[in-house]
Parts: sequence; C-alpha cells; structure tokens
Amino acid sequence: MSYCDPYHRLGLRRNPFIAPDDLEIPPERWLDFGFSQPPPIQKRLFWQVIGEKGAGKTSHLLHWKQQTGGVYYYCQPGWKRCSLPPVAKIVYWDEANRIPLPLLLTSLLRSRCINATIVAGTHDNLAEFASLFGFEIKNITLSTLCVENLLQWVKKLIEAERLSPSIPISLELTTDNAREIVAESQGSWRKAATYLHIWVARIAKDS
Repeated sequence: MSYCDPYHRLGLRRNPFIAPDDLEIPPERWLDFGFSQPPPIQKRLFWQVIGEKGAGKTSHLLHWKQQTGGVYYYCQPGWKRCSLPPVAKIVYWDEANRIPLPLLLTSLLRSRCINATIVAGTHDNLAEFASLFGFEIKNITLSTLCVENLLQWVKKLIEAERLSPSIPISLELTTDNAREIVAESQGSWRKAATYLHIWVARIAKDS
C-alpha cells in the first residue's frame, strides 16, 4: 500500500469507475438485473434486447457470449453497416437496428435454415421481421437505472477494487447523491459511470 496514491488512501486499488479496457464485464463487477441466464443455442430463437444508448445492451450480449460462445457482430454506423451479419448456431448482433433491411432479411433466412439463436441489441423492435421466418420471440427491455440499483452497483464495484480485505474503504455514496446521479444520467448507465468516476476522483484528490 502506498499512501502517495490517493486511491490507496481510500482503501482502493484504483478508481472503480474507470473505463474498462475490455467491454466484457468480469463476474465480480456484474450486477444481476434478472437477465443473466443466457439463451439456449440453436433453438430458432430471436431474443431482442431493447434499450436506449447506455442502457446496458452490449454488456448483456457480451455477458451471455462469455457463457455460450458464438459470434459477436457490431453493426457500425454509416456506410460500414452495409455488410452481411454473420450466421452461426448462436450469434449476437449489436446495434441490429442499423442493419439495412435486405441484409437483415437475408441473414434471418440463413439463420432459419440452421435453427439459429439470434440475440439482437437494438433501439427498435425487430420482432415482426424475425417472426416472418418462424423465430420464437423474446423481448427484454432494459430500464433498470434507479437509486436502489445504482447504490447496489456502486457497492459492488467499490468492493471489487478493495485494496485488501483488512483495509477499510473510506468511500460511500449517499442516497441523495445517488438520486442526483440518476436524474442527471437520464437512464444511461454509461453516463452514471462517468459521474461516479468524477465523484471518486474528487474525493481521492481531497483525501
């Protein structure tokens, strides 16, 4: 432990809300909102995860992929979206609402031929297109950012960065502060993480 490090003085290895190098969330930082169980493979399923930007769509897709394997595909904006989404026994299409309709229908038909499971992160409801090819639809709507869940998440991430089990942590988010962050974040976990990063950094600087 180095008392020259401001985070060590708080009992932490680092800022718990630093942007991760990898989008996949390790188990000790994962907060279960009731959707942690992955979809079954090759069951002609179409799971669509609907939510606004920063709601946790990508996190859930990658969390499931860690358990099932399969193919992850991110549909990029602009002209780069004009590529055929991959097909596999289980596939994760992120930002699927960007996929041009002819390409979406083509990949749905190809997926139907192998009874694939498709998990789509999307801002729009794509169920009507998947149902044309006989897929069983499951809709998951992410809207879980509230004071209670934010406090649970903060506690979990702070504990994950504890410097040592024997060292107390001098950091606690109050309910009033959590309420302010939830209001400012407008449903986005990504924005909430940014506000929390600043909050911890300020406390560490003043410690």
